[in-house]
Amino acid sequence: MLPDQTSPARLVPDRRIDWPKEHEPASARVFAQNTMDIAAPPEIVWKMLIDCRRWPNWYCHCSDVSVLRDGPLLGATSQFRFKTLGFYFEPEIVRYEPFRLLVWSANGPAGTSGAHAWYIEPTSNGCHVVTEESQRGLLLWIIGHRTRTRLLTAHEEWLRALKVLAENDVLRQPPA
Repeated sequence: MLPDQTSPARLVPDRRIDWPKEHEPASARVFAQNTMDIAAPPEIVWKMLIDCRRWPNWYCHCSDVSVLRDGPLLGATSQFRFKTLGFYFEPEIVRYEPFRLLVWSANGPAGTSGAHAWYIEPTSNGCHVVTEESQRGLLLWIIGHRTRTRLLTAHEEWLRALKVLAENDVLRQPPA
């Protein structure tokens, strides 16, 4: 089901995300945003996001992950490789603010390119997570609507899996 304008997947980019100039959502052919509240502190969510080699264990649209530069966890100058939604990508980290902001960019198939962002906002019950993706390229004029629909669905699944994993991690923590 494609979310409508009033659902958690909206068309208005989160202003707190610092996009690479070439992938700002205003100039994108495809833009997707999903959000979710997670009952876990930002540190736990962050730990799971930067451990990309483990993503295939809990995110079904991801496989063949390796850190090509500055690993094993993602860092400010990392590059990694993974397969998602049927395509291989080799993103480079372009924004890295621990426990708050992670942005990578990569070239895609047929001359497309894009950037993916994670923004983590602390809340009284854990955190609010925003994930956005911005893509451009001529091919997206043809398949943009289908691409956006696939991104919204896959990112919703990614957030749900992250929520379960992070909240279960909190339950395993010894009481303070």
